[in-house]
This record gives sequence, C-alpha cells and structure tokens, in this order.
Amino acid sequence: MSYRCDVMTVYETTNHHAIYHWCTARGLFPACLRGSLDRIRIGGDDSANPGEELDPIEWWRWFKEFEARELMFIYDPSKGWYTLGSRKTPANA
Repeated sequence: MSYRCDVMTVYETTNHHAIYHWCTARGLFPACLRGSLDRIRIGGDDSANPGEELDPIEWWRWFKEFEARELMFIYDPSKGWYTLGSRKTPANA
C-alpha cells in the first residue's frame, strides 16, 4: 500500500544572511509597495504580489523595516514558497 504525501517542509527565520541568500538564489529582491517604504515585500515573483506595484529597495532598508515590524521569513526551500509573518504572539500583535 502506498500513500502520496504532499507535505510542505516549512522553515521560519529572522537571519538576514539566510533570507538574503535564499531570495537572491531565486532571482528575488527586496521591494516595497510603490511610494510606501514601510510596506515591504519580496519582488521578482509576479504570482506572489498580484496587483501590487512594487519598487525595488536596498537590502539594508528592507531589513531595517523587517526588524522594526518584528517580522519573520517563512519558506519551503523545496517548493520555492515563501511569505512574511509576524514574530509577535497573537496577544502582543
């Protein structure tokens, strides 16, 4: 008997070095919503931000906002899936 297992292996990190290398290895770059430096995104993946107009920004600026908003990078290296999430617990959010 065999079963098909379609499981994601999801990792969470706040390590700037790991985030930078994971993104750049896939042709992704730091970005923000056009005209809003505090609304950071990862650019270079058209399916990740549908309908949003993004401006590329410097990594140092992106990480500054990443830390100020207490975010974490959540990803599955085998599938190329990623998102940004909060480090805060729901009671502190």
